[in-house]
Amino acid sequence: MRHALKHNLLFPNFQLFAGFPTTDLADFFQEVLAFLDRHPALLAMVDADLDAYGLQKKAQRLQRQRELLASHPSLGIGETPATEAADLWLAHGRPRTPALVVFLFLILRGRYGSASDQDACERFRESKSLEYLLAARGCHMPSRQTLVDNLNAVSNATREAILDAQIADCRAEGLDDLKEIAIDSTAVCACSAWPNDASLGARSLQRACRELAVLRDMGLVDYRDGWKLSWRDQIACLARDINMVRGKQAARKRGKLYRRLVKTMEKLMEHLVKLYRTLLSEDTLHLHVTVRNVRDRHVRHGAQALINGWKACNQIKARVLEGRTVPIDEKLLSLADPDATLIIKGDRQTVLGYRPGLARSREGFIVDLALEKGNTPDAKVLVKTVRNVARRTGAVPQKVTTDDGYASKKNMDELERLGVGLVTFSGAKGRKITPREVWDREEAMEQRALRSAVESLMAVMKGDYFFARMRRCGVENVRAEMLEKALAYNFDRILLVRERKIQEQKRIPMTA
Repeated sequence: MRHALKHNLLFPNFQLFAGFPTTDLADFFQEVLAFLDRHPALLAMVDADLDAYGLQKKAQRLQRQRELLASHPSLGIGETPATEAADLWLAHGRPRTPALVVFLFLILRGRYGSASDQDACERFRESKSLEYLLAARGCHMPSRQTLVDNLNAVSNATREAILDAQIADCRAEGLDDLKEIAIDSTAVCACSAWPNDASLGARSLQRACRELAVLRDMGLVDYRDGWKLSWRDQIACLARDINMVRGKQAARKRGKLYRRLVKTMEKLMEHLVKLYRTLLSEDTLHLHVTVRNVRDRHVRHGAQALINGWKACNQIKARVLEGRTVPIDEKLLSLADPDATLIIKGDRQTVLGYRPGLARSREGFIVDLALEKGNTPDAKVLVKTVRNVARRTGAVPQKVTTDDGYASKKNMDELERLGVGLVTFSGAKGRKITPREVWDREEAMEQRALRSAVESLMAVMKGDYFFARMRRCGVENVRAEMLEKALAYNFDRILLVRERKIQEQKRIPMTA
């Protein structure tokens, strides 16, 4: 009672009847709910994704159960028959998070960049709009881990279907005719530190030694530290010293340290390779299934860390000691995100990450997201992007404008064969391949002037929708994160363009 009194004094409620807040977030929620009313099949797709995730978890539980019973025949239960994935079905259990809640937080994660960090969780729990919306439907705020698991269960095919429905609504409502498209790419940082050969090698070998220590503590490997700990610590110190070298003689000092680093790494790896070869070839059927799974996971992670250490060592020998250039595809760039690569765009700062391309309509809607693994040149994805736009909008765009990075005679001819009426490339290369009479047309000059609008889209996405740096790793997970941010942006853009259209309609009678 005392606690309740204190709570009421701290948070008094002066409203006799609580109403739905009149905020931008409340308008955002209303737009999302109206969108779902128009496209109920999207909730069915989310439910199907959640079912697939549940069946996957059930198959894993049954597999563990079969392994457990097989390792304990004395229980007398008998062996559980193997079940095909198509024969699995979900029985009644604890209530699952409704598809509506999963959809809503999927869009919110795109709008606020996360659904699991402290700021996002506090924002959600403090939001009156969200509280009223969930309470009106008999739902509650999911726990952090439950929410993340359910959001990650949604497939990219479902996200693409949501984007398809958004664009269809824009066209049906008359918000945009989608006949003019501007395309550009940008560099986005991955969820990883800047690549450093010495640090990558040191961290990799530390991980390999740490996994062996865990296995030794479990009694699964006869592993003695010996000189290995001294070598490991020496490698870490050398990597630190290499990164700290400054001054006139920095290159000479750094080269000397690199030679010591390579020598020490090779000594340590020579011993670690023998241990991991033994672990990988051992028969583990006599182990308890749980112990065996844990053991295999540590061995797998340690072996991969050792491979990364060899790769970093070879990079140092080739790049620093021998002065050779290492191809980008053969470099070890990140331990956290193996799909990230160095993105080089003209004179701009090189980043470790991805190179997404966005297709923007005249009214500012994101019509397509192109994301390829690696530093793919823009010219190679232009035709594919226009085809995706045509599929999503139901018609080939009449005008396509890009910058010089997409310019090529082959691309221009291909787009014209697809049915694009006017293709404009801004820049010297575009001017060179464009006929003079087309380049000087007033319509073409207008399109080149409008091309900068896609640059403002990039700035808005990076500044307001956390598009500058990804939080997830792996190209498919990054694609999912980018799609969520694009979906959230489009919902906000729909509200903005609709309000603008309404205001324009109000001004027409006044000027008539």
